[in-house]
Amino acid sequence: MAQASADQEGEKYRKDVRKSWRRLVWWSRVKEHEEVLGEDVTKLCVFGSGSFGTAIATILAKKYAKARVMVVARSEEVVARINEDHRNPRYLSDYELPPNVVATLDAREALEGCQYIVHAIPVQASTSFLNKVKQHVPRNVPVVSVSKGLEVGTGLTMHQVLQRALGDAQPLVALSGPSFAKEVMEGLPTNLVAAAEEEAHATAVQQLFASPSLRVNTTKDVVGVEIGGALKNVVAIAAGIVDGLGLGNNALSALVAQGTAEIRWLAVRMGAESSTITGVAGVGDIMLTSFVNLSRNRTVGVRLGKGEALEDILSSTTQVRRKIRDTQCALSRCRAEIGGLAWGSY
Repeated sequence: MAQASADQEGEKYRKDVRKSWRRLVWWSRVKEHEEVLGEDVTKLCVFGSGSFGTAIATILAKKYAKARVMVVARSEEVVARINEDHRNPRYLSDYELPPNVVATLDAREALEGCQYIVHAIPVQASTSFLNKVKQHVPRNVPVVSVSKGLEVGTGLTMHQVLQRALGDAQPLVALSGPSFAKEVMEGLPTNLVAAAEEEAHATAVQQLFASPSLRVNTTKDVVGVEIGGALKNVVAIAAGIVDGLGLGNNALSALVAQGTAEIRWLAVRMGAESSTITGVAGVGDIMLTSFVNLSRNRTVGVRLGKGEALEDILSSTTQVRRKIRDTQCALSRCRAEIGGLAWGSY
């Protein structure tokens, strides 16, 4: 009886928390636009069928049930399983996808008549992908990047990669923040930041995504949002190493705090606003990736700290290899920006 009573109290508490979060989300005052926007949205395009691309397609399809959400995939198997079984066989396969999520191998088909494009292709594969599809991308359609990291060889951010491929006139928005794909997929409360050089583009993306489970802030600080999302991987791997070595919580907290301070210093040097790094897209993302076991970056660090060979870790999954490459590129960009300063000497 006591356990049943405790379970009931726990469920009531969770419902109260969800209700409070719902009120908080709508504080962004986009609800007044929802009905008009909902009627207008008829087709959306998502580049990429990985974890986050699948999660984003799902939340958009649920919000806009009358719209087609086209996912551009590269595997015939993935396309067939999404369209026939409404499941992605490779990522988040335990979750059923809404029936209005439609997969295709043909980017032109997905782009024709779409009103927004979500770019969820890994950074290191983006240039090759964009070069193949850019002739089909409508020039007035906003491209929302949810990919985090810096391009190996150039050190470019995702915004710069998109700008190089699609031209300066293409409306671009970076959407970032603490967001595990699994929790987004489950509709758990999440807070992201939409960053664009033109405020109107960020506001439009805010209205597109905002829901009872997803709050979206806006900013013009594209550099801060993208650098925060890219460099948090370095801190997260280091945090995992600390845990793997068994150095304790004191050391872990100190490392993450110092790493955050160094990211802020570097981001400001690159033209970002300090407040962006101390906000959701900076500290929020760093904390999630550094402290939570769902983080692949942190997991890599833990395995390294416990003595596992890097080669073995790299061979375990493609996603892990991408994370290491992203981190190596981030460190190279840091060294270039510092220009010889000893790391942490400021």
